[in-house]
Amino acid sequence: MQRGFLKGIFLKAFQKQQFELNFIQLRDFSHDKHHKVDDYPFGEHLGMLLKPDVILSAIQSIENYAYYRIIYPCPKGSLWTQSVARQCLNIPGIIFLIGYYEGIDERLFEILTIERFSVGDYILSSGELPALIFAESIIRLIPNVVGNPKSIQSDSIISGLLEHPHYTAPREFQGVSVPDVIVSGNHQKRECWQKRASLKDTLYKKPSLLTDYPVSQEEQKILTEIILGGNS
Repeated sequence: MQRGFLKGIFLKAFQKQQFELNFIQLRDFSHDKHHKVDDYPFGEHLGMLLKPDVILSAIQSIENYAYYRIIYPCPKGSLWTQSVARQCLNIPGIIFLIGYYEGIDERLFEILTIERFSVGDYILSSGELPALIFAESIIRLIPNVVGNPKSIQSDSIISGLLEHPHYTAPREFQGVSVPDVIVSGNHQKRECWQKRASLKDTLYKKPSLLTDYPVSQEEQKILTEIILGGNS
């Protein structure tokens, strides 16, 4: 995994030094003449584990690492959420510890303060992709990384609800037209439609969000109308 994955607004933000990103080559910290960083688990020859001495040396090479949050993508961890991403904004730094195959030696969790987080109930061969997901969810929250701050606040989950549907040209595609209210020019009607669509999608597609969302009286009325009217 190299800096080459950066693109678009993230590449521009990196070039402007709005955030720092560094990668550590584990082989540089191997104590083996062959620069070996993993080995078979004791008692069985199934899969490979990253060696604890290599990992510890690599982490301790990071200046002020003790003040950093160490995050390990792992199916045993709690689900990564927007709330966790937001918490990561106000700390000195983050170390993403990436495991491969069977992961890392368990003793590292006793020696270091490592937090496990999961992207879902499925297994990958390494933690690279989850780490990229975690990193992007944090980076896009850094002020001025995304050009228009309002676009972030209206995003699904961040706003507390799922975002309303979006449409672009052409107005009619494969026999399906953009709702008239969207192109009517009446901003008030469009905003009312968007609010209703947002509440409807949240209610039917991710109702758990409404548990913590501060529903206003107006929104309660809209939700009641949606429920009474059915999924239409």
